[in-house]
Amino acid sequence: MAFAPPSLDTFVREAGASPAEFARSLHAAHSGGVETLAAGHYRLTEGGVVLEIVTAVQPARRIGLFALPVLRAEYRFLGGDRDARAQLLARLDRAMQRGGG
Repeated sequence: MAFAPPSLDTFVREAGASPAEFARSLHAAHSGGVETLAAGHYRLTEGGVVLEIVTAVQPARRIGLFALPVLRAEYRFLGGDRDARAQLLARLDRAMQRGGG
């Protein structure tokens, strides 16, 4: 796993994605298990793991005329053991990776 926060209960990340891109990535990583509770508020359920993600659009990062979207995402695990949480998080991370290098 590329990123393991100290606690898999609650943590915050920034995503370089629009709200629509973020939602597509969630559905790609976890087809059939994503509920939209409100705009920018999602719940993923898998076995005993329950993860809620609340997003908020932040000001874009600009490099000259180039603007990168920024989305604040708060992750809150409501159920599941640490290993199952880490597996779900690793799958989400893979789905949200972009090309580059």
